[in-house]
Amino acid sequence: MFWSRPFTEAERAFVRRFFAHSLDALQPRMRLHLRRLGDTRRALSMNGGRIFMPRACFVNGDARQSLRLSHPYVAGLFAHELLHQWQREQGMAVTRQAAWLQVQAACLRRDPYAYEGCDDAARMLAQFQSAQVEQQGQMWQDYVTGCVAGMADPAFMAVADWVSGKGEERGPVTRA
Repeated sequence: MFWSRPFTEAERAFVRRFFAHSLDALQPRMRLHLRRLGDTRRALSMNGGRIFMPRACFVNGDARQSLRLSHPYVAGLFAHELLHQWQREQGMAVTRQAAWLQVQAACLRRDPYAYEGCDDAARMLAQFQSAQVEQQGQMWQDYVTGCVAGMADPAFMAVADWVSGKGEERGPVTRA
């Protein structure tokens, strides 16, 4: 009924490329699911390493095959959902926060993904660290999309180091 599979080697390599070892503890049980319920055009990340992706993200639309990770949009979308897994590993209540943000978006017409870009890596990292879960996800998605498209934005380098564990000792990843 609910189809899923472990990550392919290409998908595991993608995780290592953008997260280094920061998701190692979760990697063995991470599963990729075909999104079949709700808005099937959107990706979704759930507790326990479960990531639901739209059919169009898979090679030939076949969920048994790998994600189309050479496509910048697909790679960015997958990275966004992986970041939610990373946030959970950091102790953030991602599902609860994201659900509340989506309710606010529907009722108040606020874009929960909007953030203010900048050209300075230190400012971008500070903004990332104080952002809510969906803003962090969108920032990471924009970074990875640029990398896969061959146009990596240097303003995200401190964020990339932070997420991969190469940055300085970790403090809080979001405001309380």
